[in-house]
Amino acid sequence: MKLQQLAMVSAVFVLASVPKIALADEVWNSSYGRVVYQSERGKTAIWTYPGGTIFIEGLAGITSNRGIYHGYWVGKSNVKCDTSREDGSGKLSNTWGRFSIRFQVPNFPMPWEARWSYCEGEPTFSWNGTPLKQASVQRRKFLTFVAKIPQT
Repeated sequence: MKLQQLAMVSAVFVLASVPKIALADEVWNSSYGRVVYQSERGKTAIWTYPGGTIFIEGLAGITSNRGIYHGYWVGKSNVKCDTSREDGSGKLSNTWGRFSIRFQVPNFPMPWEARWSYCEGEPTFSWNGTPLKQASVQRRKFLTFVAKIPQT
């Protein structure tokens, strides 16, 4: 009986922490430095990279069968836009652009190809990401651990 209770408490603890672990281990080496799946706000995934933040609409909560998504980046740039967008700290910035991404495989870890632009321009500049192997190993170990938790 005590073993079952301990298993239940452990399962609840692990399941309560799944979103943070799932987000934290999505890390890619990219054309513009390391990209980290930082957080989510509503349906928007928020990624960070050395020069700023990427907001991807509709990606939050999607962990498999990812396809094509659109959003915007905000960060360091010499190009100033006529309009502003929210940056990673909640402030408005006039250094931003459009961002479109396509995940190359349906399952984790997922490399991606993206295009970006300045301001409202059509995304034409290339930005590619390759998953970090260490993050993939950590996720695989975690999923194996969760699968071993006894079901009651």
